[in-house]
Amino acid sequence: MNRLPMWFWIIGILALIWNLVGVYQYISMRLITPEQFAQMDEALQQLHNATPAWVVAAFATAVFSGALASVLLLLKKSVAQLFFLISLLAILVQASYILFMSESIQLLGTQAAVLPAVLAIVGIFLLWFSNFSKNRGWLS
Repeated sequence: MNRLPMWFWIIGILALIWNLVGVYQYISMRLITPEQFAQMDEALQQLHNATPAWVVAAFATAVFSGALASVLLLLKKSVAQLFFLISLLAILVQASYILFMSESIQLLGTQAAVLPAVLAIVGIFLLWFSNFSKNRGWLS
């Protein structure tokens, strides 16, 4: 096995932090109190209430698979690729809903498209990076 460059560890740690923030966001969304919900903007309340269970499941799959993939990457396990792929597919499912099936753009404007785009780009990069790392012999 080749010696790993420092930037491998930096990317791996950043990937883990990124995905743990996603896990935090998911848990925060699921544990929102009625008081917190009442303080949300009306448009956000509408979107929250209209979100189907399959989109919430895609969100959970994306963040938990991404976090697991990040840990596996740091452990130098090639199965990280599979979990980054699952995460990316879940991101794309969620983004499809946000962009094409919900009223996000109408209620929040074009900025509602920014987050799904960023998530997809990061997801694609992490999948590519895990494949790159495997091809370099860094993952077993």
